[in-house]
Amino acid sequence: MGAMLGLKIKDATAGFKAWTASALHHIDVASIRSDGYSFQVEMNHRAASQGLTIAEVPIHFEKRVEGASKMNLREQLESALTPWKLRFRK
Repeated sequence: MGAMLGLKIKDATAGFKAWTASALHHIDVASIRSDGYSFQVEMNHRAASQGLTIAEVPIHFEKRVEGASKMNLREQLESALTPWKLRFRK
């Protein structure tokens, strides 16, 4: 996903990121329409598009051994479509 959008980060949907007020102003955070995991992808894409620096602090999770994903079908579809929308949006 990150590579498709030209992001120089390892994971566009995870990790800890602290945002400065000026960065949020530059990316016009109020106009973001994505939800869930896609919200993070759009935030990172906008930051990179504005030439802002993104520093990742990874969060390591243990592999799930049982149970189901907490993402519902709508979130899965949005997560799959958002990178394509961002890539081809002018």
